[in-house]
Amino acid sequence: MFGLLLFLHLAGLALWIGSLVTILVVLPLVRKNVSTVEANILIGKITRAFSLISHPSALFVLVSGVLMLIQMELGSDKPLWLDVMEKGGGTVALLSLILTGIFGGKLRKRINLAGTASGATQASATQAVNLSSYLTVSGIMAAAVIGVLLVVSLKL
Repeated sequence: MFGLLLFLHLAGLALWIGSLVTILVVLPLVRKNVSTVEANILIGKITRAFSLISHPSALFVLVSGVLMLIQMELGSDKPLWLDVMEKGGGTVALLSLILTGIFGGKLRKRINLAGTASGATQASATQAVNLSSYLTVSGIMAAAVIGVLLVVSLKL
């Protein structure tokens, strides 16, 4: 059972980090054309696909990590790396789910409103701000995940 949980944990982690990095690479390429309808459609599809991959992956990492910690039965005598994995990793997973969900939803909402509104210039400026916020949150989450992964890998 532990082996299956470890597999789910690592597979979820790979998909989660991969989707965060993909967002950080692809969306800045589209950012230059944020005022066009095609770019808006593409941004909406990219953020939706990201949510469909990233959120379940983060949830797999969180649940499998908790279940593995329960199976270890270490009590309060945990090494620092395990404590960072438990508390830091859990916090990062929850924050990632919440923040990328909120900022992605706001971005998609602005894109949908811009598609129906006639004030394209004001809408594109707002979308650019929302896109920047979304990219910033995604970058912070990616850095936090990689930071936890570094501490756990080095077993500090």
